Amino acid sequence: MKRLLTTACLSVLLSTSWAAAQDITISLELNRASASSEGGCQVVFFGQNGLDQDFEEVTWRLAVFGADGVFRNLLALPLGSLSAGKRRVVQYNLPSACSELSEIIVNDVASCKLAGAPDATSDVCLSQLTVTTRTEIGFGL
Repeated sequence: MKRLLTTACLSVLLSTSWAAAQDITISLELNRASASSEGGCQVVFFGQNGLDQDFEEVTWRLAVFGADGVFRNLLALPLGSLSAGKRRVVQYNLPSACSELSEIIVNDVASCKLAGAPDATSDVCLSQLTVTTRTEIGFGL
């Protein structure tokens, strides 16, 4: 019993440490994709700054691919200023139906300015970025 309890406690400690380490990133999630009233696809992105630094401005360039794997279009995903710990939701209406989309990738960083250093750009918006999806549409780097 003591061994089982020790193993359970160790498991909880390790999973808590792992979860804490996972939060030290900028996370971007493709949270929802649903049909828009115009027949296109409304996509909703959820972003969170898990870093200990504030951003004056954060914008990613995303590439959208059709079900056939062929590039469709680029879009800018601005999250604006993003304080440490801040979460933000952004939605877009894409011209294609959701069933016609296979993947969206983070193609590039359009803007990544740390607060307090408005002239300096940072690579942290890509190097510390993690992406996930809750949809049938793939989302990656």
